[in-house]
Amino acid sequence: MVIKNILVPYEGSPLSKKALDLARDIARNFTADLTILMVIPVYYPINDSIFAGAAVTNYQDIVKTLKLQGEKELEKVVEKCREGGTKTSYKIVNDDVSNAILKQAKKFKTDMIIMGSRRLTGISSLKRLGSTARHVSEHAECPVTIVH
Repeated sequence: MVIKNILVPYEGSPLSKKALDLARDIARNFTADLTILMVIPVYYPINDSIFAGAAVTNYQDIVKTLKLQGEKELEKVVEKCREGGTKTSYKIVNDDVSNAILKQAKKFKTDMIIMGSRRLTGISSLKRLGSTARHVSEHAECPVTIVH
């Protein structure tokens, strides 16, 4: 199997950091390109509400702030990967998380997706796979490695 492009969905959780560590090692061993994807989840305001206009305006401000925070974090992460000898880039999108991962994997001609199993806490963390990991693993056109 030839691996040229690896995609890592990343949001800063311990499992996404663990997935990134694995992806970095694999990318280094295969001299593959590594793309780190941060997805800001989509929020759908109720259109017929009297608050919809304010919600959309506030949401756009929130997305802008989250993108700026994400860029700061990802620039540090990318630099660390590059220092280790891995060709690394990042992308931030505002979309449905599962679908964004699948779309970007197709766009980047990804050979492998490496991601954390879940981001849940409390009683929900008893599940082995979160809904995003499950959806991606069931619909991806490339192998998916899920880190627990």
